[in-house]
Amino acid sequence: MKQNPTEHFDQAAASWDKKQHRVRLAHDIATAIAHLPINQEMTAMDYGCGTGLVGLALAPKLKWLTGVDTSKGMLTIFAKKAAKLSENNVSTRLLDLALAPSPEQFDLVICSMTLHHIEKVDKVLTEFFAALNPDGYLAVADLDEEDGSYHDQDAGEEHYGFDRRKMKRKLADIGFRNIHFQTVHAIDKSVDGEQKSFPIFLVTARKSCQN
Repeated sequence: MKQNPTEHFDQAAASWDKKQHRVRLAHDIATAIAHLPINQEMTAMDYGCGTGLVGLALAPKLKWLTGVDTSKGMLTIFAKKAAKLSENNVSTRLLDLALAPSPEQFDLVICSMTLHHIEKVDKVLTEFFAALNPDGYLAVADLDEEDGSYHDQDAGEEHYGFDRRKMKRKLADIGFRNIHFQTVHAIDKSVDGEQKSFPIFLVTARKSCQN
């Protein structure tokens, strides 16, 4: 039976940051997002925030960061790390955008390595658009389309990465503009004795205020 993604992440939360490849990946994603013109007047939502490896790295550059996840376990670790770092501009929210909209709007929406665990991607991307202030920024990092061998075991994934051209069309149809892709990281791992590389993209876009 396929494991529920929320249950998987609840169980994995306590030891999540112990995997150095996750720390390196998050660092590269956060570094790339930091090149956006973000500033301390901006509010941000980190959707699928996990333990905050990406979001908390960006929090000092922002006015406020809201870590959003469907996993209580991940949010607990996120909050503990924020307190240890003395980040007083951080909050958490338990929310599934596939089921309910965000109760507030933000200047930046971050989503890192989360979309491939979400069944209703189109719905969530639409909710990202709705959650952004006019001319707000979207920053989504995830796997390029792959053959399903990225995960060693069932981790509740719904998609084997994403085709960049299809993703660009989805975002444009929703109303995003200035859509730009870049490769920010590659994860090398052995699969059935063969060394494979899995590129990670970051797509950034802005909410068109004409919609």
